[in-house]
Amino acid sequence: MKLSIISGSHRKNSYSLKAATYLQHLACQEGFQDANIMDLSTLDFPMWNEGVWNASEEWHDWRTLAAALKQSDAIVLITPEWHGMVTPALKNFLMLCTSEELGHKPVLLASVSASVNGVYPISELRMTGSKNNHACFIPDHLIFRHCESLLVSDKAVSDEQFDSRARYTVKSLLAYAKALGPVRATLQEDMQQFPFGM
Repeated sequence: MKLSIISGSHRKNSYSLKAATYLQHLACQEGFQDANIMDLSTLDFPMWNEGVWNASEEWHDWRTLAAALKQSDAIVLITPEWHGMVTPALKNFLMLCTSEELGHKPVLLASVSASVNGVYPISELRMTGSKNNHACFIPDHLIFRHCESLLVSDKAVSDEQFDSRARYTVKSLLAYAKALGPVRATLQEDMQQFPFGM
């Protein structure tokens, strides 16, 4: 099972990236054979425009990322909470994704907050993040609250209860990935006829 973890912060060396590294470590422990981090702060593709359909040179980095996503069995989307919202980079990423990259794949949502907040980006993603890419957001999500004291290293958090919850959530993501594989195989051809949600 392959996992792609998307760190949605624009900032270099962000807490979102630290959360991604921590979840990558858990994913490998819980049974994913391959867990790759895609850091949107380092990837160089433009904001969505119709040119993405023409395969012009400006979209080279996106095509590379899209090819890797197509091979993934599950996805993790991580966003900091900026002004109560998802980052523009992550929204752009979701606008670029089609059912070929995310269709009927389980997606774990995670947000990162310096305080007790973090729920608004989860709500925003659940409302609008899957319409045209047919991603399947799993019921559980994670909120890395008080991230500066929670994310103490790349492979550990300071809160044992949070760590237990995160391990359970990653384990459930793997279970969904195994279960949704046949669903995706069954529906992939028909999704080309109905590429957009209603």
